[in-house]
Amino acid sequence: MTDEKHLEGLTEVKKRLVKAYATSVLGEVRTVTEVKPIELQHYVVLEIAEREISILANE
Repeated sequence: MTDEKHLEGLTEVKKRLVKAYATSVLGEVRTVTEVKPIELQHYVVLEIAEREISILANE
């Protein structure tokens, strides 16, 4: 599991939304610009980056 410092200050519901949106963006189901509420878009980008870093660190 990745560290969640990039999600500090978000409610548990918003954290789950960010993770779900990140999964759908990575799966090419939607784009970051389609994420609503808009305030979560940069958190989705950060979540995707955290996941990519985690994958690279484990190689």
